Amino acid sequence: MYEGSSEELMNEKNEEKQEEYESVGGGLSDAQRARAERNRQRARVLREARLAPPPSKSRAVVSVQPSMDSGGGFLLEEKEMEPKAVQPPAAPLVHRSQQPHCLECQRPFPQSYLFDTFHYCVCDDCRDDEEKHALITRTEAKGEYSLKDCDLDSRPPPLLCVRRRNPHRARFAEMRLYLRVQVEQRALEVWGSHEALREEQDLRARRREQAAATHERRRLRALRMDVRSSLFDRTRDAHEHEYGPERHNPDDDVYERACECGHLLVYEKM
Repeated sequence: MYEGSSEELMNEKNEEKQEEYESVGGGLSDAQRARAERNRQRARVLREARLAPPPSKSRAVVSVQPSMDSGGGFLLEEKEMEPKAVQPPAAPLVHRSQQPHCLECQRPFPQSYLFDTFHYCVCDDCRDDEEKHALITRTEAKGEYSLKDCDLDSRPPPLLCVRRRNPHRARFAEMRLYLRVQVEQRALEVWGSHEALREEQDLRARRREQAAATHERRRLRALRMDVRSSLFDRTRDAHEHEYGPERHNPDDDVYERACECGHLLVYEKM
């Protein structure tokens, strides 16, 4: 706006100067007349543009998609989640010739919990949840059968487990439960026989007893030191001698001074 006004004023001044110059009898060249005509046309266009009404301001409609706060400093666009189709469980083996046989009763069965979860061929009728087919935690499996993490996870085939929430600590990680009979079979694969496994368990038990005895011995030693330090009379720790009067020993030509504690100070005089 300011640039257009200043150019218009300059063109008008130039026209006035040209009219005054022509009125006094001065002549202009063709190039000067052409430049003056261009300035005049330009000033007219700027004047018309200034007097024209301003264009109407229209708001642009922008479609904003809803966003979701991710909690990490980013806004994520919400996408319509398609409902996941619920997949039914796999159909059991129907044909009797393809059904697995139970290791306990030797009868074929179409489906069972132990077979579907741990791939262990035992039907639901022969399932023993108290002893043989009980579920034990990973810590119990390593402690009772002297196994390591690599024996459970890396040694082929890795043992299957079920994950459940910790009933004692809700914030802790999920528990991994193993089938006791499979853990026992894996221990026999690692140690070779029941005798070797029993010897390893006895050895580890003795080591635990020795470690507990050493810890108890150190605890009792620290307790004795605390008791002795509490009974120690610190008032007798520092004793200052208080000597009596000086007496001369003519036999040795020395002087002596005695303290109440029995200490005798002997010295000579020059």
